[in-house]
Amino acid sequence: MALPRILIVDDEPQIRSLLSLAFTRAGFQVTTAPSGLDAVGCCSSQAFDVVLSDVRMPEMDGHQLMGWIAANHPQTRTVLMTGYDATCDNCAYSPRCPLIAKPFKSAEVVDAVKQALAA
Repeated sequence: MALPRILIVDDEPQIRSLLSLAFTRAGFQVTTAPSGLDAVGCCSSQAFDVVLSDVRMPEMDGHQLMGWIAANHPQTRTVLMTGYDATCDNCAYSPRCPLIAKPFKSAEVVDAVKQALAA
């Protein structure tokens, strides 16, 4: 059975590193991207089971990225994480993607992503 493929998108290298390690240990095939625009490039060249993205990023925020994924890869599950916008009131895609508040424990994020994949 193939490992689930996750794309982790965050402009903070430490968070990408921490989550990459946690998901690798949890049995995922991990790719990371430092921005929403880089994530679009990754999603354009390979398929992911789930995209885990920060909300606040320069150039293309997590809400915009989720919109792009919904339009171009509707089968891909999405999960957002944020330390600021904990309600996602203005995001048309928030019902489609769970929201994880920062700070978080990496085990909580892994569990949330597994739940999203099982849904």
